[in-house]
Amino acid sequence: MSMNIKSILAVSALAFAVTATAVAQTAQPADAALVGDVVTVTVRIEAVDQAKRMVTLKGPEGRVVTMKVSDAVKNLAQVKAGDELVIKHAEAVAVALKKGSGGRSAVTTTLPPQTAPLGAKPGMVTAQQTVLVANVTSVDAAKKSVVLQGPEGRYVPLKVKDAALLKDVKVGDSVEVTFIEALLMEVVGPKK
Repeated sequence: MSMNIKSILAVSALAFAVTATAVAQTAQPADAALVGDVVTVTVRIEAVDQAKRMVTLKGPEGRVVTMKVSDAVKNLAQVKAGDELVIKHAEAVAVALKKGSGGRSAVTTTLPPQTAPLGAKPGMVTAQQTVLVANVTSVDAAKKSVVLQGPEGRYVPLKVKDAALLKDVKVGDSVEVTFIEALLMEVVGPKK
C-alpha cells in the first residue's frame, strides 16, 4: 500500500476517531478468521488542549493536523502528548458469492462499536457485514480476488476467503457478495 493511500486512510480514520465514541482497547472483531490483511497506521499525538477539546496529531508522513474532539469521546482526559493513536483496518474479505442473485444491497453492523471503560485511554472496535449486488468486472483465481462494479457505479476490489467461490464466476456475471471489514482504533502510551 502506498504511503499516499496510508495518509488518506489515516486522515479518514482520524476524522472518524475524533468524532467517534471512546473505544475498547481490548475488544477484537467478532470473528477474526473472517478478516484479511490488516493495514495499521500509527499517528502521534503532539498536543492536547483539554479545555478546548483540541488534539494535534502528526501522521506517518509528518503532516500535522489539529482537530476538535467530540464530546462523545469520554476518555479524552487520559490522552496526553506523546501518546499514539493506532488505527487498524481489516480489509474487506468476501465470505459468500452467489451468481445471478436478484437480492438487494445492504450493510449491517455485525459488531456494534465497542468502547473503552471510563478512565481508560480512548479506543473503539467495530465490524460490519455488507451484502452487495454487483457485476463482476475481473476475476483473478490465482490471487483469490474479484473486482465488482456496484449499483452506483463504484468499483469494489475484494479478496475471496475461499477460492472455490470463484470457480463458476466470470466477467459480466451478476453476483450477490457478502463481505466483512473491521476497524480498531486505540490510543496507547508512548513506546519505551
